[in-house]
Amino acid sequence: MSDYSLYRFPEAIATDEYITATYYLETPMDIYQAAQALAAEQSTGTWRRVGKETDKLRDKFGAKVVGVYPIPGEVGKRSLPTSISMSEFGAESTEIKAAILQIAFPTIDFGAKLANLLSAVAGNVFEMGAFTAVKLMDLSFPKPFLEQFSGPKFGIRGTRRIVQVENRPLVGAIIKPCVGLEADSLAELAYQGAKGGLDFIKDDELIADTEYNSLEERVKKVTAALKRAEEETGEKTLYAFNITDRVDKICQLHDVVVENGGKCVMLNVPTAGLSALRVLAEHTQVPIHCHRDFAAAFTRSPYLGINSTLLTKLFRLAGADQIHIGAVKGKLCETDDEALSDSRACLMNFPSISQALPVSSGGQWAGKALANYQKFGHVDFIHLSGAGIYSHPDGAEAGARSVRQAWEAVLSGISLEEYAKEHAELQSAINYFGSPA
Repeated sequence: MSDYSLYRFPEAIATDEYITATYYLETPMDIYQAAQALAAEQSTGTWRRVGKETDKLRDKFGAKVVGVYPIPGEVGKRSLPTSISMSEFGAESTEIKAAILQIAFPTIDFGAKLANLLSAVAGNVFEMGAFTAVKLMDLSFPKPFLEQFSGPKFGIRGTRRIVQVENRPLVGAIIKPCVGLEADSLAELAYQGAKGGLDFIKDDELIADTEYNSLEERVKKVTAALKRAEEETGEKTLYAFNITDRVDKICQLHDVVVENGGKCVMLNVPTAGLSALRVLAEHTQVPIHCHRDFAAAFTRSPYLGINSTLLTKLFRLAGADQIHIGAVKGKLCETDDEALSDSRACLMNFPSISQALPVSSGGQWAGKALANYQKFGHVDFIHLSGAGIYSHPDGAEAGARSVRQAWEAVLSGISLEEYAKEHAELQSAINYFGSPA
């Protein structure tokens, strides 16, 4: 077994030169030895020491164990399967132990490159046979590292400035049905929603630049429809056009949106990649709406993957202006507190990086307004509905009005049931969807 002694508990490290990763770990190994093995595997070491792996090289480039916090009690059965012999990794018994680990990684190993950063802190850890559970919970970034990133160009303030809305959440919608609509039909649905008072509308993540509904045609027709609605209502509506595609086409599609009057773009970031988002953010002239499709594959298990709040921090660091954070009282897998934690990651103090606008989405409708307000405790988010607007029994315009009315009630301190007595669209929504959350 490799000699891990130099990967353990340095007397001091230069904090500006290291990123500290926090993990949840389960293993039959000695927990301290497991921490050293993780630090070695993710930096200069491997399962046997090699000739060029000098103490000097380890000291400069090796990850350092800076904290091991055993969780008392036996975990029990292995959370994840493994076919290796535990004895090969120094396990004296099949008892599974759990701990929180903190490992400091020298930034010289990867630089200000998110793909390389994730390779360093998580590249092989999920494949280690001796780890029967491992989850990357957080990353702590030094200020010099953060200063190499531009972060959101627009964020909360820039998005509000475009739609000219302050002091309330933005009311938004996702075009439904998700796929199959030609540009004319989609533009008509956008018009109906905007006429009803939507501040924000987005493509569903399943449609981008397609044969039956090209991005260029969709941008032209949707922007014309929104202009017509604005002339009738006096209110602006921002539409996020999905430009997810091959990495080498994303910036070209951004230009298609801007050249044809679009004011916002959307990227499915987990599938397109953090590096694709960062390139787009450095190129963009309009806000970027970050959809997080596929993210639950990384975040949902408590035993494997990456914490959703950390993923939100990485989206913000890479330049997302608006970030999906799950849903309050919604249909998704997160608890309300997990959605709140993701929201805080959009707003937390992040030196040199602007705040991003949280997006509460997934099973939302007018009846979820109060629950969102109580949970977040502020109005800096998008309350985003799909079927909650487009399946309203009186149509999309009424669906949009019902959500606006719900927020008028919440911010006035009036119950939705009471407000609905004089607002037909809200009453119809309650009759159709059920009691407010």
